[in-house]
Order: sequence, then C-alpha cells, then structure tokens
Amino acid sequence: MPFSSKFHTLEPRSPRSIDTVRLFSLDRFPLERIASVVVPALALQLLLRERPEFRDAPTVVVQDDRPQAPILWANVLARRSRILPGMTYASGRNLVSDLRAGTVGRDVIEDETGRLFVTLCGFSPRVEPVKGEPGGFWLDPSGLTSMFGDLGAWGAAVVDALRGRGLIATCVIGFHRFRTLTLARTRTGVHVLADPRYERRTADVVGLAQLGMSPRLRDELWVLGVRTLGELLRLPAAELRLRFGEEAATLHAAASDTQILLDARPLIDPIVEVLELDPPDDDHTRVLFGLRGSLHRALGRLVARGQALSALRLVLELDHAAAIEVHVAPATPSLDGTLLVDLVRLRLEALRLPAAITTVRLECEGVRTNAAQLVLFRSQQRRDLDAGNRALARVRAAFGDDAVTRPLLRAGHLPEARAGWEPIRVLRFPAAVTELDPKDPPPLQRRVFAKPIPLPPRPRHEPEAWLGRRGAITQMWGPYRLSGGWWVRTVERDYYYAQTQHGELLWLYFDRPRGRWFLHGVVD
Repeated sequence: MPFSSKFHTLEPRSPRSIDTVRLFSLDRFPLERIASVVVPALALQLLLRERPEFRDAPTVVVQDDRPQAPILWANVLARRSRILPGMTYASGRNLVSDLRAGTVGRDVIEDETGRLFVTLCGFSPRVEPVKGEPGGFWLDPSGLTSMFGDLGAWGAAVVDALRGRGLIATCVIGFHRFRTLTLARTRTGVHVLADPRYERRTADVVGLAQLGMSPRLRDELWVLGVRTLGELLRLPAAELRLRFGEEAATLHAAASDTQILLDARPLIDPIVEVLELDPPDDDHTRVLFGLRGSLHRALGRLVARGQALSALRLVLELDHAAAIEVHVAPATPSLDGTLLVDLVRLRLEALRLPAAITTVRLECEGVRTNAAQLVLFRSQQRRDLDAGNRALARVRAAFGDDAVTRPLLRAGHLPEARAGWEPIRVLRFPAAVTELDPKDPPPLQRRVFAKPIPLPPRPRHEPEAWLGRRGAITQMWGPYRLSGGWWVRTVERDYYYAQTQHGELLWLYFDRPRGRWFLHGVVD
C-alpha cells in the first residue's frame, strides 16, 4: 500500500478486549484527528443484554406489544430467516415460529446514551453524540497518545470499556467526521486510518444503505445508478437539492470536505458556581486557588443531592476576547476534589489564553452514587469540623452555653411537641444514610409548622376559595384520628393529606372540640 509503511496487530489487553486492531504509520501525517464510536443496533443490544436467553434464537425489537407492530431491529439469526426491519411481527412469526421479540422504550435508550456519554468522557475531553443515531458518538483523541501509547491502544481502551458494559462497539479514528462515522457503521473493532486520501477512498465505496438516508431517497438515487457515497459526491450539489430536496443536499454537504468542530453535549441539571476575578488574571496558579473553593461548594451541593460529579465544564470569560470552554470528566463519577483540581490544572496548562480571565463559570453534572462515597466525602472535611467546634466555643463563651443548640426528636402525643432543641458541645458528622433501592419511590419529608395555621371554615360552594393562593384541593386522604391530652386538655384531631391543583401536598387537620380547620404542615 503506497500510503502506509507499517501495518501490525495489537494483542488484546484483557479477555474482553477487541480481537484485532489495524494500525498504520502516522509519522508523515500530523493532522488533526477525530474518532467515531458506534454501538450498532443499540436497542437490540439492550434487549439481548436484558434477556440473554434470546441470544441463540431469532430475535427482533418491535415498536410496541401487538401482532401488527413493525419490526425495528433484527439480529443475524432473524435476518437469515428473511425477517427484516419494516415487516410486522405477525409476518415474522409466519416465517419463524419461535421468533423472540421485545420492546425497548425511548427513555431506556436515552438513559443508556447518557451513561455511554459519561463513560466516553473518561477517554476524551470533547465528546459529541450523533443526532438521530442512538449509540453514535464523535470523540477528539488528540493529546491522548502519551497516556495510551498510540491511537490504536486508545481506541482499544474505548471499545474495551464499552464491552465491559455488555455492549459491542466499533471505533474508527480518521480525519473527517462523516466518513469516519460511515466506516464505523460498516466495520467491527478498532481502525486507525492512515491519511485523508485512504479515508476518502475507503468511504467512497460504502453503499447508500449505510449513510442513514431515508428509504425513499435511497430508491430514487438507485434508479439513477447512484450506489455508493463516492457516486453521490460526484453529483452537483445545487442540482441535487433542486431535484431530491433538502435531505439529499444536507447529506452531500456533510460528506464533503468541510469539517465541523465538535459540539459538547449540554449538561443535565448542572450545579453552577461563578467565580469573579477582579482584576482579571491570567496566572493559572492563582485561578486554580480560587477555583478550589468554588469546586468544593459545588461538590457539597452534589452530595446534598446524593450525587457524584460525572462531568465538569468551565466557561472562561476573557477580557476583550471570546470566551473559552474547558471540559473535564473523571474516569468514574467522583467526589475527590484534589483529583478534579488536578484535571482542571492539566487542561488549563494546555491552553494559550489570548487575554486575562475575568469570570469563571463552573457547571458540574452529577449522577447518583452510593452512600459509602458520600460518607467518604464528608470524612475528608475534618479540618472544617474542628474549625466549627472552635467557633462554637467562642459563641458559648460570649453568649452562654444555651446559645448553641441543635434540633432533636422527643416523645410527645402532639406533632408540635415531638420537636425540641438541646444544647450541643461538639459537632459531629451525621450518620451515613442507608443506600436506597433505585426502584423505590423517593422518600417524602414532612415540614411541620411550630404553630398550626388557622384556616377559614370550609365552604360548601366554590371550594377553590378555601385555601386562597394554594388553589383548589383535587384529592384528600384520611381521616387519621389523633386523640389524647385528657390530663391537661382534650385533643381530638382528624388529620388529612390534601393535594392541590398546583401539586402541593398539605397536611391538614380538623379540630373537633374547637370545630375548626388548621394547616399543620407541608410534605416535600
């Protein structure tokens, strides 16, 4: 091959590693790289991962649970029996009596896509999902060869990590986002392309069925004798748009030589902290010193959510220059502030800023984590706990021992009597919270008012006017009778949980001796 001087096979690093890696000499082509990672037939792989007994039988993914539901994906055994996507499940059963089928919801695919994104962020600071193709991603592999040895080893680590999640993936490392994605749809394993010429020649022979176009457009081009990507690119772009519409023109533009930078996925419900630098500063050491406090506060807010950090984005606003985004992701969700600061330091040292930094915006995305990691994060803050004890000792010395108290629960027949305060001498960390089953509903917290709020008499007409701005009650549960206090004053209350039209869940009671309604609390 005239374009390459080397070709060798890398041995798998573990039993789950890929079988073969094709690697060409890269010394003569120091061009910017891009990688396409594709998990083919993601819905089908998720079904087989959930139902491993289906692997040795003809299996399809159907749109819904009915005989006439269309088939979306079919495995190799089903295709050998002439069962193809687009057929109905009933038609497939006529061909194969033991056809296995299942549905995979869109929410399941979206959740798995998010988990794959977090996994891939451990291998590249820039990851972009392919729109309209679940399981497809573009990654920036530049600057990572020093960690993995070469691009082939990096791609092998990516595929191996996805295989550890029970998914088969393909990684193609080349120079053009559309061509690498097209080749990743048609190959298996890891492929490092030698140069742009070889990449284009290889992609030009890919058939139209692998380009993600609609069947209608594919059939219309087939009539004209257009069978491959190369033949499509030889058509004039203007006439292609005029005759075949916007889809054909968009596909032609994406497959052209124009490159598009990677776009980062927007973070989901991030924790945001803003650091203002006055005056603007371009010293990385001083900026990192300020970021430590902001990052620590963000991690504390994630811990309050029961989460660990999975992705971090820094938006650096510069003095009289365009803002710069920096993306950092630990290999696994973490609450280790030292590790995260070190990752940020490495990213900042690799930047050449055209101007000083005026503002740093931190956006931290979190995922659910176990109780052990949350306890570890709290246990790492011992010095802050000691400082708190010293501060409280000074407060007691200035205002008396009863000036520092903490809330506690105590025995009492009335809800308002079950909460109290007691003096506190030493601060302690709260006990670890038992990890909840993700299938269980989230726990509810009832906030009880120290003094019940009187309500007006309940009207027979226009019930929505009873609670005023809280709105009308849509549903009530109860009564739950509470009585006692005969040794002081007889108490008889009928408690109810009331849901309003605005979604609030109120805790009400009817005081029988007084004949009045009271609002006693709110359920969060």
